[in-house]
Amino acid sequence: MDENAGEGDEATRIRAVLRNHPQGLSIKEISFEVSMSRNSVAKYLEVLMASGQLDLRHVGNAKLYTLSRRIPVGSIINHTGELIIVLDDNLRVVQASDSFCAFTGLPRADIHDARLSSLPAPILSAAEEGELLPLMHGGPTLKKEIRVVRNGDEVFFSGRFIPALLGNGVTAVTCILEDITERVRAERATRERDQLLHTIFHIPTAPQFYIDRNHKVVYWDRALEIMTGIKAEVVIGTHDHWKAFYSGEYPCLIDLVVDGNPRKIFEMYPEISSCSPDAEGRYEFTGFFSAVGPRGKWLHLTAMPVRDPAGNLTGAMETVEDVTDKKNREFVIQD
Repeated sequence: MDENAGEGDEATRIRAVLRNHPQGLSIKEISFEVSMSRNSVAKYLEVLMASGQLDLRHVGNAKLYTLSRRIPVGSIINHTGELIIVLDDNLRVVQASDSFCAFTGLPRADIHDARLSSLPAPILSAAEEGELLPLMHGGPTLKKEIRVVRNGDEVFFSGRFIPALLGNGVTAVTCILEDITERVRAERATRERDQLLHTIFHIPTAPQFYIDRNHKVVYWDRALEIMTGIKAEVVIGTHDHWKAFYSGEYPCLIDLVVDGNPRKIFEMYPEISSCSPDAEGRYEFTGFFSAVGPRGKWLHLTAMPVRDPAGNLTGAMETVEDVTDKKNREFVIQD
């Protein structure tokens, strides 16, 4: 943006005089140098101050004006890794960095005069844009985390919104967006891992394993290794958990829980008294598994879904309790 746009020769002459006096001049001295009345000089100085072109400092009772040493936003906007946008007092884009244009995939002409809420991948909602209005009146810098969905992918930014002035003295807001997507994903993965570990270690201490929503084994504990003779390193990352219970491939209770089909569970495991789970989505089943051990075992299975903090299904956990001795005692008593 041309800093001189809309200004007459008088403003240009004032800047030229101040350029030759870097130590600063008072209104009286400027008036003498440019042959203008003090009142006229004062009005031009006010405009130049508002547009950020001049600085004012006090020396005793004197007010000295100097050319501003601040770097215009336009000079640095394309030389930073952050995405930068400048909004006018109507919250419409008047400047955008090359990096912001690349992020949106739009030419600069299509971004100019648009609102952040109207872009194909909106940066802010209309309600969030309203939060920027106080900045037009010198409000404090606003900071917030922003989530943008672009081409179906989530992108996260740490946003800073700073009061600014355009070259013509119009109030504005400079938006600086730092991409923090990798950090947010890492934090989310940590939370999901902690949630999983919390779930695992708060289930009764019986042999257990965990599969993800793609039916791959993620966790296979030592107790289950001893019971089944199948090592964790052999089964983790595979779909072969059925081998611990059946001589041929057959859906395990945990697989049906992941699929979320109660009717199918009832069909495949008719011994389950109800096709409806308990409040936690848990199913329980007791049956004889001839493929477990040399003579088979009676096992009590408990399978339940595992969800992340947002409630999304991440997989399922199954505990395996050997109840062979209990069943054998029941048979003896019945005899």
